[in-house]
Amino acid sequence: MPIPGFDRFYSQNDWRILEEAHRRASRILDRDPKYHPHANRLARAIMIFFNSGETDFGRLASMAVKRELSLSKTAGKPVDTTVVYTPLTRSERQKQLH
Repeated sequence: MPIPGFDRFYSQNDWRILEEAHRRASRILDRDPKYHPHANRLARAIMIFFNSGETDFGRLASMAVKRELSLSKTAGKPVDTTVVYTPLTRSERQKQLH
């Protein structure tokens, strides 16, 4: 799970926790921890949870898996970016205010 440029932020013990959490989460998701297209996204999620104070690798893995599953549920669904503005008439505005 080493991510270039982050070595100076974590101790060796921190890295052991992060790597074990990443291996566990990858195993739960049935993904290759190095070569899966979202391996880095999973690693970054674990790092974010770790930085927020969670240090248990089992809980880190569980949190990251939940996040990944949530992201995979929303992936591929079309996002409606159409904004339709319909001005209200004076009487409609007054109804909304009361």
